[in-house]
Amino acid sequence: MLLEEIKKMWSLKKCLCLLVFGILYFLLFIRPYVSVHEGSYQQAADMAVSMAEKYGDSISEDAYRKMKADAPAKGVSRIDKIIAENAMFQSYGFHTFQEFNNKEESLTEAEDTALWMEIYDVCSDKEVSEEFTRSIELNLYDMYLERYQAEAQSGADATSYYENLNEEQRQRVISRNEREVFGVLPPLVTADNFEVLQFWAAFVIISAAFMILPYMVQENRNRMPLLQYSTRKGRKYYLYKLGACLLSVFLLIAAEFLFYMLTAKINRVTDFWNAPAASFSSGYIGWFPWSLGTMTLMNVLFCAMTAVGAGLVVFAVTRYCRNYITAIAWALPLVVLAGCYGSFLARDFMEITRWKYLVPTAALIVLGSGILAVGLQFAAERRRNID
Repeated sequence: MLLEEIKKMWSLKKCLCLLVFGILYFLLFIRPYVSVHEGSYQQAADMAVSMAEKYGDSISEDAYRKMKADAPAKGVSRIDKIIAENAMFQSYGFHTFQEFNNKEESLTEAEDTALWMEIYDVCSDKEVSEEFTRSIELNLYDMYLERYQAEAQSGADATSYYENLNEEQRQRVISRNEREVFGVLPPLVTADNFEVLQFWAAFVIISAAFMILPYMVQENRNRMPLLQYSTRKGRKYYLYKLGACLLSVFLLIAAEFLFYMLTAKINRVTDFWNAPAASFSSGYIGWFPWSLGTMTLMNVLFCAMTAVGAGLVVFAVTRYCRNYITAIAWALPLVVLAGCYGSFLARDFMEITRWKYLVPTAALIVLGSGILAVGLQFAAERRRNID
């Protein structure tokens, strides 16, 4: 009977609807944070990988001095020399291509166009493209050197990421600065991973509700519960339905996790899976000394707990709904929950600016609420069964 209920859950129409919704959701919310094409993101990741290979996974003081000595020289390229000798660039205070590229947004469109024409009058597209790549490399080196100095060389409790920390937060920073701070982790990888997890978590919770709601309404419209109550085995029917819903949600979360891992591979998260999440360059300090991979898996775990709890709540509140509109109205608060969970809990997961146990507590409350709801409902269902 359990297999029959699972088959009802995975109807072709529902699977197609979920697939279409997933594709649209991905294109609207997740795709902007998945760096499929070559660009500054991939260049930053490549550079971090090469730095770890060259200087080690943990950047010591000696390695930092060597990294500083190996930094690319500024103002030596042909375009740099052209800019340094150009009166128009001088009038804006630009002496190198890096300075011009970093402050380009402060110019008006006419000013920007005029300066670019000065470059293209004497340089080819290939030279400009190569200079862009070199400018990104210079910016990355500057960023790593500045952040290492600010985070790893400025004292036992130093961090430039947060201000006005309390004593518990300060002690966590001290603990982090003993070892974790020396790891190499590109800030873009950390930031985009949080963005992806934010929207992924919301989708997981919503999809769990979507998986259960139509099944429950259809069963009630077909009057299947009343039919089952008329048999001696009727008391087990509730557990069969509950088991089918739980197994389906678990399978759905597993499939969505595989999709997340695909995006993590594309975004180079897996390249830094063992790097400390609270490294000097990550822009993030969490409450626990986790690697990026451990932090990600814990984020996924608590999201899965919340999704299962939300699914159980939907199972309970739609137990007697025969109308889709009524069932959707009951489930709407869970959509709000999904958005709030993604925005406030999955994003910047376990950061020291928040209560240490906020995410586990929220996940346990939702999961506990779901278990309590179906537990009380099952006790009531047993009394309704016909012997």
